Parts: sequence; structure tokens; C-alpha cells
Amino acid sequence: MSISQKAMPSYQPFQCLICQSRFTRHENLKRHSALHSRSQAEASLPCEFCHATFSRPDLRNRHMKRKHPEQEQHRVTKRSQRSAPSKHRDHSSVSPTAISPTGSQEANPSSDSAHSSPEQGLGNETVGWNSSMRYQQQQFDRGQLGETTNLATTGRPSSEITKTQLPTDPMHQSSLNDASFIDQIVQDAADLERNLLMGTSFLKPTDHPQPQLHSVTTPNDPLDTNLGDFNFSHPILDRLSPNDIPQLQDDWSPTPLQISRGCDLFFSRVSHFLPFLHSSTFDPTQCPPHLVLSILCLAYQHGEDPECGEQEGSGESFSIRCFHQARAQLASDEGRPDASTMITTFVQSYLLLQICAMMYLCGDNSSSGLKMHSHMISLARAGRMTQPLPIETGATADLESLWREFVKAESHKRTLFAVHQIDALWYQFLSIPRSISHLEIKHNLPCPQDQWEATSSAEWAHRQLVARNSGTSVKYTDAVRCFLSSDADITAISPFDPYGAINIAQFLISSAREVSGWSTMTGILSMERFGALRSSLVELGPYICPNTPGNQANHAISCAATWQTAMLELQMWSPSHTGGIVEGSIDAVLKQSTYLGPSQYLCDATTAKAILPHVNWFLQYLDETVAPESEAPWVALYAYKAFLIAWQLVNGGAPGAMETIGIQDGDVEGAMLWARKVFQRRQKKQLGKLILSCLDELCK
Repeated sequence: MSISQKAMPSYQPFQCLICQSRFTRHENLKRHSALHSRSQAEASLPCEFCHATFSRPDLRNRHMKRKHPEQEQHRVTKRSQRSAPSKHRDHSSVSPTAISPTGSQEANPSSDSAHSSPEQGLGNETVGWNSSMRYQQQQFDRGQLGETTNLATTGRPSSEITKTQLPTDPMHQSSLNDASFIDQIVQDAADLERNLLMGTSFLKPTDHPQPQLHSVTTPNDPLDTNLGDFNFSHPILDRLSPNDIPQLQDDWSPTPLQISRGCDLFFSRVSHFLPFLHSSTFDPTQCPPHLVLSILCLAYQHGEDPECGEQEGSGESFSIRCFHQARAQLASDEGRPDASTMITTFVQSYLLLQICAMMYLCGDNSSSGLKMHSHMISLARAGRMTQPLPIETGATADLESLWREFVKAESHKRTLFAVHQIDALWYQFLSIPRSISHLEIKHNLPCPQDQWEATSSAEWAHRQLVARNSGTSVKYTDAVRCFLSSDADITAISPFDPYGAINIAQFLISSAREVSGWSTMTGILSMERFGALRSSLVELGPYICPNTPGNQANHAISCAATWQTAMLELQMWSPSHTGGIVEGSIDAVLKQSTYLGPSQYLCDATTAKAILPHVNWFLQYLDETVAPESEAPWVALYAYKAFLIAWQLVNGGAPGAMETIGIQDGDVEGAMLWARKVFQRRQKKQLGKLILSCLDELCK
């Protein structure tokens, strides 16, 4: 990401006159100014226990806490040795001062630039990672790399991995029903709505005790080069402290075989429902380790570890290890001076990790997943990912480079759409207010799927030429407005990936939930809103689910399931949502759905007839999907909720409730036996186990 040198927005008022860096707080400017006043020797603060050097004492202190916690109490500080020569320093050589808008001044002598710690250099880490991929047995010189986070060192064989070796996560001690955590999310959502309505910024300085409103930042505003000095809007970010993050395992890294197999699993089993990484151009040797580890933690939920001979259960163990290592790696990488250039991969990693935590690991891991989600939203805003990525025209001299620039920009766009989708999912499942509004998304709809999946520049160029006259691309917000408008010409929208249609459907589901909440609070049903949402979903139908369940590919299943769920949500409001129940995990969602099942879906004959086609779609899907290895986890959750509706209709004697799969009217026992059969196909995953446990409770 290129960093502009123009003036920063008003929430960073303190500027260094030497290098023009800007900061949100005066103390950050003072700390930064000291870098310019140090000599070469003073700028290199060595670690007493390894070869790492640092430019600031606080960076060395952080390194000591992370890398040498057992030695910290024996460390002898050299602060007095460094400060002694300063008493005799010649003040006549002091350069111009850094003056803040408040008139405060700090000495800012210009001298040799400060050294950066090897711990913070992405270049060294990338070299280590790439070399690990190419030469597994090669060992790097520790003196050359210092205490760099080195994933190149060959660790223990994967077959030796046991659950007792996995790092413990202190965040697991958190309560899933932490009231202050949920209250903070609700308050953040209220602030978001207020800021959207008033046209103000989402970013707030920490200098003032009361929130202040600032002008909206423009796409041309430069990004702060130091994420450590950037003040994100979510106070929950403070919870991602070093004490909450697992320790980095410097002596372990995935083998090239595990990485290769994991990438294959990801693009065959996962990427169809998270299509923001481009399989044809993806090269794990060129990606930051935190992203590769995040990919592996999700991929190995769908396959076994090749280093363990594909032993059953080895993939899940390896996934958990990658999950903890990725979180520790992210915490380390976010402290680097060049962290602002990696915001996209940070967001992508947090997206994959929170899905793993919430939908695959479940349980206590859910609390860390929600915190990662809040952190991810703030990073996305800080990196201006809601804005289109500018094309670097100087890098498009030939067709190949033009194609790669297209892939880069499209991946950036699709990442933001994935963020929006997951944010809407947590609102839909947990009733946690959304953290990002559709109004923030300034991107066009995703390009057609065939263009995204082109395997070469020539194939991509040909598909671009064929589709040139098929219409003009529109922004996501304009597309939402078009589907909601009764007089808009939807056919004027150029073809787009169904992934864009999923995001439109998620917006409509969220809108339906807002109608249900409003109606519950007021006791008034807004038929005007209800009719507009239903018409919009009907118009969206052909764009998102054109085929029958049995003939659809993996990517189309996720699209169709979202649309079918939207139609159900519109006509059958969730009692947990209208009852004000806010969950903290998918475990709680399933328990609430099962508990409310006997009374949740009592409805009249007209409503039952309207919802039956959508319930039948899920019943047919469950019945026909024998091997659901590539199923998006939320599809299983959608399907379980649809079964609960069907089960209640059968229990209530509704005619034809499960006739589509051969269950006779009133046959409650037969319906339950069928449910156990289809959900046992998913018992290898934690979500499937939870559903089977809920079915046991339903029979009591």
C-alpha cells in the first residue's frame, strides 16, 4: 500500500518537522522526536540475552517480556549509562524543534537515522519463511537474523504434536457472556449509526475525555505509517494485549509439504465461500507467515496432516496449532514500523482466524473470535479498505502485469465484502449489532466469477473482451438501492459474482431483523417495509440461486442457502432476536434455537404454506449431500434451523411438512431419525457434534 506524503487529517495534529510524521498524541511525538536526537551508538539498544537491537527502550522491554520472560527479573538496565553522556551534550548543535499546534516544543536534532530492530523487519522474516518453503533443512545464522520471528527453523515432526504441546490461550478464561464486552459492542454500533447519520468520522482521538466529531477522511488522506500510534475507534482493541496472545513458537514452523497440502485444501474446500484469495496467482512463499498460518488453520479443518500419514484427527490438532501460532505471529507483526503496508493481509488473517474460532473450534474460543472481529473492523477502516484500491499504472506495461494488478484490486475488494458478510452473520446469528454499515462500502460489485477464476492473463483478457458490452459495473450501495427501488431497471446492472449477491442478501436479512426489532418495540408491523424487502429478495433470487440443490456447485450452495434463509427470516422472525437475547457463541445460538424450538415455529396455515418451499430446499439439500466436506459452516447452521421449523410443523400435524424427503405427516420419530442420519455426516466437525447434541436435547 503506497503511503502518501500529504497532510494527515485533523485527528493527528502533532507533526515532526524532521520527517513530517504525524501523531494523535503529543507524548507519541515526544517519543518519536528522541529518535532524531540519538547518535548511531545510542540508537542501538542491545538485548542482553540475544543478538537483537532496538531503537527505543519500550521496544526492548516488550521484546524482553515476549522472548525472555524468565530473564526479565535478572536484567540490568543501562538507562543510566545512556543518559550520562547527555549531560555534557553540546546544545549548540540542536536542530529545529518539532512544534505541535498547541505550542509545545521538543528537541528534534537531525542525526543518523535510528536503527530498527531485526524483530520488526518484515524483510528478514519473509526471507526466513521463503527459505523454509524451499529448503526445509537449511538453518539460518541466528546472529544475522537476531531475534527475528523465524519460522524457518525446522521444528519437531508434526506426528509429535499433541494437545498438551499446544499453547494455552488466556482468552479462553473469558466468560462468553461478558456483559461489558457485549455492552461495548452495542455502544459502538450506536456510535456507528450516529456517525453515519451526521456524516462524521469513525475515528476518535484519545486526547479528549469526551468524543469529538471530525470531518470525514477522503480517499487521498495518507495512512499513518505506525499502527502503534493509530487510535482505532473500538475500545475493545485494548483487549488484544500481549497477555491475551499465545507465545510465538520460534522453534516450529509448518513443513513445505504441510503448506502445500494446506493450500490445496483451502482452494478446494474453503475458498468457494471465502473467495478473496486468487488461486492461480497465490504463492505462499511470497505471503507473510501470519496469512499462511491462518490459511492452514482453516484448511486443516477439512483434511488430515500429511506428516502424520493422514491419521484421523491429526488435521484438527495441526489446525489448532496453526491457529495459536498465527495469532502470536499477528501480534508480533502489528508492532513493526511497516505494519501499515500489511493491513490487507492482517484483515484477511483475522477474518480466517475468527471464522475458525467461532464456527470450527467453538466453545471458549468464541470470545477471542469476537475480539478479533472488532479488531479486524478497525484495521479495515484504518487501511481505508472500504475504498477501491488505486491501480498502479506504472506496473501495467504488459498484459501479465495488468492481470496481476486486476487480481490485486479485486482481492482487496472481495476482502472487504467478506468482512461485511461476516459482520452481518454475527448480527444474524448472535444478535450483536453490526460494526460496519453497507453505506461505508465504496466498491463496485465483484467482477463476474469467470473473470476472477481465469487461470492466465490471456484467458482473463479474452473473457474481459467478451463481457465488455454486457453493461456497466455499479457500486454495491447503488446495487442495494436498485434492488430496493420499485422503478429501477435491474437488467441494466452488468453481470457480477454471486458473492456480491450474498452481500446484498445479508443486507436484506439485517434489514428484516431491524423491522422485527422495531415491530417488537412498538407493537406495530410495518407492511410497507416488509413488502419492499420481500420484493427485493424475489428480484435477487435469479442472481443468487438459479439452480436446484442437487445440481449446484459448492460456491452456489452457499449463495442459495443465504437467499433461502433470508426468505425464512423475513416471514418467521427469530424469537431470540425479538426477545432481546444476545449470544456470545454459536454454542449458545444452537442451545437457544433448540430450547425455543417447541414454541418457536407455531404458525398459521398461510405462513406454513409460504415458508414450506424454503424449508423443503434445505431438507432436500441435507438429504442429497452425502459428503459435506466442502460445506460452509453457516450452511449447516442454516439447515439445522430449517429442520427445526420442519420438525415443529410435523409435531403440530401440518400437512406435507416433510413430505419432500418421505416423512409422513405427524411422524415425529421418523423426522428425528432422519435428522440424526443427515447431521451425523457432519460429526467430524465441532459444529456437527454440537447439532447432534442439540438433537438429543430435542428428544427429551
